[in-house]
Amino acid sequence: MVPMSLLASSNQAAKLDLTLPEIPFNYEQIEQDSLRIQEAINKRARFVQIKNEPSKRTLRTYYILNFIDMTTSYHMTNNHPNIKEANFLLPEKPTAAEFLIHKSVTAPFAAANLEEGQMVLVNWLLAGVIVRNLYLYKTTCKQSANYDITGRNINC
Repeated sequence: MVPMSLLASSNQAAKLDLTLPEIPFNYEQIEQDSLRIQEAINKRARFVQIKNEPSKRTLRTYYILNFIDMTTSYHMTNNHPNIKEANFLLPEKPTAAEFLIHKSVTAPFAAANLEEGQMVLVNWLLAGVIVRNLYLYKTTCKQSANYDITGRNINC
């Protein structure tokens, strides 16, 4: 029974025209829609009036730096006994979920409420935080501190 029904359906399928009509892309409409979507996202989280919108490049850099900060902070706080998270909104040893929730809430609000110059400054500060975190990870002693009489840590 099944093979006969397959043969019958295959003959009918050969008769059907399954080609899709050629529809050209309207790139102007795609760009307009993209701008409308970005405007809606910005308005949803915007609390201040922005005169100089951040460029896409600046926003992309902002989100990349936030990702780097989040991942390196997670790695460093979980793999080093004496390094703790300094952000007062997070616990000393946050989980990956806590980092993700924190960044997914705070980063879009900052991106929507900062102008181009402010966003560039924030990007430089984030880069500085990342470099400082890497420096602390390399220079912080993994053993508990043991100081001699001169105040020097003799464990490192």
